[in-house]
Amino acid sequence: MGSYKVLKASDVRQRWSEVANEVARDKTRVILEKSGVPVAGVVSPQDMEWLQERDQRMTELRETMDEMRQAFHDVSLEEFDREMRRAVQDSRSHTDDSPPA
Repeated sequence: MGSYKVLKASDVRQRWSEVANEVARDKTRVILEKSGVPVAGVVSPQDMEWLQERDQRMTELRETMDEMRQAFHDVSLEEFDREMRRAVQDSRSHTDDSPPA
């Protein structure tokens, strides 16, 4: 799907049944505006499920990044950069189609 409408909150209030049906049939998403400012969105249950799964994946990714950061908390930035460059060079030396350094 991917399409969306921007509607005034007052218009949505007057046409709620129609808007809800369009969203439910997965035909559109709706951004509600008050005084020209986006204040809310109306999405289908499928979109909401996808958003919740995305939020969970992002939480897990942040936790993984925090664990990785903690593993290197006592390594200086200079040492980390040096080791990263060495690891990249080493990796490229084991690949036939690596780009020139």
